[in-house]
Amino acid sequence: MNRPGSPIVAGTMSKRFSFSVHGSTTRAVVLVAACIVAVAAFRVARAAFLPEIPNFAPVAALAFCGGLFLPGLAGWILPMVVLAGSDLALSALLGYPVFSGAQSVAWLCTLAVIGLGRWLSASPSLGLGRFFGSVLGGSVLFYLVTNTAGWLANPAYARGLSGLWTSLTVGVPGYPPTWMFFRNSAISDLIFAGLVLAVWVVATRSLRRPAVALA
Repeated sequence: MNRPGSPIVAGTMSKRFSFSVHGSTTRAVVLVAACIVAVAAFRVARAAFLPEIPNFAPVAALAFCGGLFLPGLAGWILPMVVLAGSDLALSALLGYPVFSGAQSVAWLCTLAVIGLGRWLSASPSLGLGRFFGSVLGGSVLFYLVTNTAGWLANPAYARGLSGLWTSLTVGVPGYPPTWMFFRNSAISDLIFAGLVLAVWVVATRSLRRPAVALA
């Protein structure tokens, strides 16, 4: 299952690393899909066994990498399905309603970040700066949009910019501050995205070596 286009890895002999998702192999796509499913399971396991690390769940990276590395409709469907499944599991585990206004906002953010990945997948090549910058941009999008929605919907926040600032920094009393949620999600997004990129590059290179040798 190859997507036609430019070479899989560009610039490997130069000092600046860049890559293209065109021409990805079936093995690489399957491995990326497995990583996405695994991280959705990790999201639930982390909430159950490591609650002291709030929001260490790479949701933005999962959405972005799905949109970037998975071909066609799979890039939209798989990230949304596994995230919705993990939301249902978290709802049962933690006792919050999964179908709520806040969750709808989060799903819209997920679609937007998948769309960013799909858009970048058409690029002839991507550098590490653009790749990780896009991942971090997805983290920031989730942080700003979901916390702004929380400020608008939660009467505990004061109206006006002071209430918005509170929602973006300390959050609601009795819960970890929202800046900590953002820090943990951003770190996990960058780590997971880097791992997926490494898996994808190794998978695509390992299958191209015999062809190169024969050539």
